[in-house]
Amino acid sequence: MGDVTGSALARLAFWAKGMVSINNARMEWPGFSYNDAEWARMRALSGPIGAGTYQLFTMVNAAIFIAIAALGIFGVFLPLATLLFPIPAETSALKFSMLLAACAFLIIGLGLPISMRLSAMLVGGKTLRAALVPAAGDEALASKVSWQINRIMLIMCGLLVPGILLFIAYDIQAGPIITALKWLAIVLMAVSTFTGIARQRKS
Repeated sequence: MGDVTGSALARLAFWAKGMVSINNARMEWPGFSYNDAEWARMRALSGPIGAGTYQLFTMVNAAIFIAIAALGIFGVFLPLATLLFPIPAETSALKFSMLLAACAFLIIGLGLPISMRLSAMLVGGKTLRAALVPAAGDEALASKVSWQINRIMLIMCGLLVPGILLFIAYDIQAGPIITALKWLAIVLMAVSTFTGIARQRKS
């Protein structure tokens, strides 16, 4: 696993810190599952990161991502919207939603990796990178995490963003649908919690 750089390992360690915190709270994120060996490795990677360091990382990451998002909105989305839809009153709701979804995916797809990379570099520093020792499987774990993040972004930007905009644009009465989704989310959180408790007891 010598192919993983120190900066990439630091990013994986910060990600692991967040996921381990969630796992310790006996919860799970749908779409982000790991086997026992991967959990063990993430716990080892997150060990050198203190609570204060991780909190600083999240704040720096949020600030950088917000700056990138603002740049994307004012530098990409608004100019394209003005060019493609010069007359707002005649703009198709579907076309506008598709443009917004595409820009959201572009901003998040590029902005989040960049913000995480810069945040890990600024907050982690040489001390953290020196404390992280590469191990077999790190590259596969990093690739898995990257795929999980991209998959969630694709679902969110490809379905959620245009779906919500179209519901608003066409004044669709989504009360029953929203209620059903709310209860589905509650059920999923309960299942996630009980699954985490069961795993903790087995361990």
